[in-house]
Amino acid sequence: MEFRFETLEYDRTLPALPKHSGVYKIFDIRGKLIVLDKTGNLFERFTRYYGERSERVRDLDLREITGRIQFIKTDSAFETIYILYRERKNHFPKTYRKMRTFRLFTLMKINRRQRFPRIYASREIKPGVDYFGPFLARGQFTRLKTTLERTFKLRPCLYNIRGNDPHPDCLYFQMHTCSRPCNNDIDRRTYLEDVDQAIAFIEGRDGDIGRGLVAKMNDLAAQMRFEEAEMVRRKLDKIHRARQEYKDTFLSVWTLNYIVVLASDSVLRCKIAFVHESRIVGFEQYEMESLNERLAADLIRFFEMPIGRDSNRSQYDEFCLVSNFVVDPLQSVELLPARDFERLPQRVIERLEQRKRKRKPTHVDTVAG
Repeated sequence: MEFRFETLEYDRTLPALPKHSGVYKIFDIRGKLIVLDKTGNLFERFTRYYGERSERVRDLDLREITGRIQFIKTDSAFETIYILYRERKNHFPKTYRKMRTFRLFTLMKINRRQRFPRIYASREIKPGVDYFGPFLARGQFTRLKTTLERTFKLRPCLYNIRGNDPHPDCLYFQMHTCSRPCNNDIDRRTYLEDVDQAIAFIEGRDGDIGRGLVAKMNDLAAQMRFEEAEMVRRKLDKIHRARQEYKDTFLSVWTLNYIVVLASDSVLRCKIAFVHESRIVGFEQYEMESLNERLAADLIRFFEMPIGRDSNRSQYDEFCLVSNFVVDPLQSVELLPARDFERLPQRVIERLEQRKRKRKPTHVDTVAG
């Protein structure tokens, strides 16, 4: 879908703009962009700029320098912020990140390329590293980090651990709160198994963890290695207790594949944003009559084809942009996982039908008493 701006040549009269949300641009008489912003009501915003001046409203007087105006109507806050982000990125490639109008979130970073990975907080994305989020507050991140380190005995120290380099001065070493890879108490393969279980815990895949540990416990018991089986059982109990204490789960940046069903200007149409690996790779409008056929083709086009690699900064920005609308208590859009492509168009139609029924007014018959 191409976002087309309508153009108005300014003739020193109040521009005739709709009472609708949108994104607008104002160019001076030399053609230079001087204003790029969003508003919930285009008519009211331009009345402030070009209408009868009021002593109470001391906005910049643009009437003497405006050459032309461009605007585009939007039907949802998601669409408005996305278009504004795209336009600022296009017009101000060096400084657009300072103009972001959406909330930024902390991510949890686990780099499995390290010999013995640890957990970091991050606000950037690099390829080949696992990231999870979004965290609404730093305290939420810290609580999960502590839970993972205590439950799976991941090292919290800042040392560059390679193995066979003990640090007896380390408090975690003395208290045995980590698995002490620096002292060769655990090899890298076993440590990475703990890391994989921690990642499954972050994503809420407790069933996968439980099935793996139960199978391991049964195998050890069958081999008469009862002490080791008991250690596995205790670990499983520890994970269950951790889940009771920390119930939140988080998304992986690399598996965030969803479609976002958005409002349109008519019940006969809908708009859908395609989110692939946290990137907004497509934004399309559909007529309800052709939705089933067109959406099926676009799902393949956007999710089965390799995506172009833009900067990792853009990936972080778009992850945060989407997260602003899908994370409780901020949720304001409908998100559907991008899987089972054959049935997904029908699920979208069902959601739109539910939305249409909610819009219809209910008639209550009153009985005179």
